[in-house]
Amino acid sequence: MGQFITNGFKLISRLDRDIGVLIDNCLGFLYSIDLGYEMRRDIGQIEAALYDMVYLGRTPAGCEFKENLFRTRILPLMKGLAPAGYYFGIDSEDTGLLGYWKLPGPGADPGTHESLVAADDSQTVPAGSPTAG
Repeated sequence: MGQFITNGFKLISRLDRDIGVLIDNCLGFLYSIDLGYEMRRDIGQIEAALYDMVYLGRTPAGCEFKENLFRTRILPLMKGLAPAGYYFGIDSEDTGLLGYWKLPGPGADPGTHESLVAADDSQTVPAGSPTAG
């Protein structure tokens, strides 16, 4: 896969973006690295699902579909790629950033990482968000 962490982090997206942009940013990152067959197959299935849902457009059902796709299919792939000593989620210093971040050191508050990992599933794009679509 190669080293994709630089300067202790790898920014993937800003969270103030449309859910479609967030998905595009994550898929763009996934396409930029060397993945195994199963992950490439999973990404192809995600792309097919996005193509099939095009008739929903920017309706509430379309936004809900994309949010669910992000949470259930893309987020687990992104988390699974986190190298040892890093996590994928919301930055502890700027909660508007999603990416790969260095785990807190031994002197850090041990609850910090746990709360971020739990929070990123529900805070990535709030349901009904005006930026979702």
